[in-house]
Formats: sequence, structure tokens, C-alpha cells
Amino acid sequence: MDLKEVKGLDIKRHPWELARLGALRHILKDALMDGVKVLDLGCGDGFVARELFEGLSVPVVAVDSNFTAADLSTLSRQSRNITYQKSLEGAGRFDLALLLDVIEHVDDDIGFLKDLVEKRLSNGGRVLITVPAFNAFFSNHDAFLGHRRRYNLGELTALARKAGLTVKSSGYLFSSLLFPKALSTLVEKAFGASPEKASGIGNWRGGRALTVFLKAALDIDNAFSLALNRALRIRLPGLTGWVLCEKQR
Repeated sequence: MDLKEVKGLDIKRHPWELARLGALRHILKDALMDGVKVLDLGCGDGFVARELFEGLSVPVVAVDSNFTAADLSTLSRQSRNITYQKSLEGAGRFDLALLLDVIEHVDDDIGFLKDLVEKRLSNGGRVLITVPAFNAFFSNHDAFLGHRRRYNLGELTALARKAGLTVKSSGYLFSSLLFPKALSTLVEKAFGASPEKASGIGNWRGGRALTVFLKAALDIDNAFSLALNRALRIRLPGLTGWVLCEKQR
């Protein structure tokens, strides 16, 4: 979760966040193994890193420039195999890099990704990139979070290749949310809204039953999209685009 969306680190998890975690596990199933050195760049509150690598002998460096000293102190007590930092300085090279909803924040996305691949990724190392999809859906919430753009899958794969990566697999997640997002974007454009009033997943106040129900629905949505992608190479459009890439040896 983006640190801009939360006050403190004791939060209720949004169904979208929980469903995304399940989809990431599926996409990364061949990479989640002991001994892999992992970088989670732009890790937010560290939820994904903690959940993905729990129980594995995997050293993880989780970096977010928005960390406060209090955040670093609190998070460091929660995980034995995760090192939390405000910057990448001295972090070395990695076998797996996670850029989960990160590059849309960067003005020079190609330069940023090239630099990461050249300086921080081992030969044969993998990168998983996720992004908010389709610039037509750019909203005040994007502005609130500091997004510069959204991407379609063609733009995302082209970006990865320009950075020296080979795309191994790609697709979309959260197809069922396209219509609600399109409707909310139209309403926002018609009636206007202040970016300062934009809310996100950090404001989730749903109860346990509603959280479980919505997560299950989104899990089914993502499982169908991933299965169709894997079996028939059909990529249903969705609100999140992703690419899993590899650096050539």
C-alpha cells in the first residue's frame, strides 16, 4: 500500500490489496524459492514483501523514500529476513526485483528502469512490474498519489524492452473493475472533484464478512484472467497491467 494512503502502519487490508497478493503469488510461483535475493523497490508499508516471502530463506531489501524513522523502527521489528531502507545505497545486486505500482510515479520511466536493470539486477535476474492501466482512466486519485501516467500493456512491454529486458509473460488483473472505474471517471470528469479529497485503499472500513466476500470475487476474476492468459494467450483488459521480465545473461 502506498504510504500516502495510510496514517501509521496498523491498518485494515482492502480486498483489492489481498486479491492482488494472491495474483502476485501465482505470477511469481517459479521465482519464490529459498536463496533468491529480492529487492522490493517502492515497497509502501511492506505488506507484500512480508506476505510473499514469509517462511522462506530469502533476504529482502525493501525500499521506500517515504519511510519515516518511526516507520523503519516499527517495520524492522516485524521481519527477520527483510531490511527496510529509505534508499538503495549499498544494496548490491538482486535476483528478483519487484516494481509494484512504482514506475507510474517516475518522470523518466525508461531511464529509471534502465538504471535499475544495469546496476541492480543480476544476469538472468527477473523483474515484476505492475502499473495502473489505461490513461483514459487517469483520475484525481492518480494525481493524489503522484502518478504521472497510466499504461496499456503495449506501452508497458515496450518500456521493458527498451530497458534491456526480455518479457517472459504479461497480462492484466481486475477485469471486473473496469466498468466501475470507467463510470467513476466519467462522473468525476462531469462533476469534478478535488485531488485533496481523493481516497484510496487505506481508507477501507468494511467488516470482515464484506472483506472476505469481495476478496473472493476478485480472486475469481484474477484466476480466470490468468488461466485464460496461460492457456490461450488471451489477455483480458483490466485495471492493473503486469509484465514479468528477465535480464539477459
